[in-house]
Amino acid sequence: MKKSAVYITIFILALLLTNCKDEYIGQFPVDKNNPQPVKNVVVENLPGKVKISYELPDEKDLLYVQGTCKLSSGVEKIAKTSVFSNSMIIEGFGKSEKMTLRLIAVDRSQNKSTPVDIEIEPLDSPIYEIFNQMKVIPSFGGLKISWSNPEKIDLMVGVLKQNKATGELDYVENFYSSLMQGIGTVRGQDSIRSLFAIYIRDTYMNYTDTLFLELQPFFEEEIPKNNFIAFSIPTYFKVYNSNSVLKKIWDGNVTDETNYNFFYIRPGNTMMPYFTFDLGITAKLSRFRLWPRLRYAFTLHSPKEWEWYGTNNPDVAKDAQTLGWEENPAWVKIMRCESKRPSGLNPGDALTTEDLAYINEGEEFEFPLEIPPVRYLRFKLIKSWSDGDGINLQEVSFWGQIIK
Repeated sequence: MKKSAVYITIFILALLLTNCKDEYIGQFPVDKNNPQPVKNVVVENLPGKVKISYELPDEKDLLYVQGTCKLSSGVEKIAKTSVFSNSMIIEGFGKSEKMTLRLIAVDRSQNKSTPVDIEIEPLDSPIYEIFNQMKVIPSFGGLKISWSNPEKIDLMVGVLKQNKATGELDYVENFYSSLMQGIGTVRGQDSIRSLFAIYIRDTYMNYTDTLFLELQPFFEEEIPKNNFIAFSIPTYFKVYNSNSVLKKIWDGNVTDETNYNFFYIRPGNTMMPYFTFDLGITAKLSRFRLWPRLRYAFTLHSPKEWEWYGTNNPDVAKDAQTLGWEENPAWVKIMRCESKRPSGLNPGDALTTEDLAYINEGEEFEFPLEIPPVRYLRFKLIKSWSDGDGINLQEVSFWGQIIK
């Protein structure tokens, strides 16, 4: 019995020692024969990238083709493609420059072919043309930046502002986007002429030049909501329950939907809903933000298209029943709006991270500069995201210049 125990102990120790050895992962080399190189290489220089096509060598154990090149900055770019493709794309180039790309075929035994060196000259990254076409104008409380991004690349637009005390450039805001038509609006700036600096960066850390310009933002302030007064909803429409009334859209709640804690006009109407409220003051409006019911953003009864009308006549504003009110010259159509989903997905599709960030901030619209000061506002639904005739609204906020 004792001998058996000794043998068993020795056997277990041998197993443990065997398992303690480093385990090789992958195929062990089976030969030392270098594969043949790729041939008939074709180069296609593209904006910020290059596509390389080639003919693979006739090697049964070929594993992949590797391309490497070094930028003038010293950064090395590497790309690998399997034997199931006869081309590769290398991305992340900045300004156009000539450089050498080295292609090497590698087999399963990690043998490498003789290198094939080719000259490439990728075109400028799209960020430079985007930068050249970028537009910057003063806006209420800041400035507005717009750009065209036809290739929908991921980019960042950085905004700096000169500190008048130190002369240094301080961070103001970054805008991240891959939209074809991008807009970034800087807010919270004093109406003082200041030096701003704007640049664009891509995900590969390529930077454009910096645009320096002096701008004076237009003065604005948030219209205080404590003065808002809800007028009666036309009898043509019904709110969902006693909690989903008009004053909910200025109670400061942008997320809580408990017990229909938002404004909700039921569907099933003979016309598109409209409603009216008193700002409590007269103001030249500059912009507004709208928050739909978050759980049903970009779907169901969330507004997709609507119009704002304004008047300074209290009798006209309180008259909710008279149809054809749009023809009354006392009402001025001050804006038509369309909600646009950043991701471009269809109504009802799950919200993306970009959608959520956008809607949590509130969808923002700027009123035309030429609109007159008004005290009373009327909202008229044109189209919901589901093409229905009901409406959900969580919150609205307004900015502008209060007429003293």
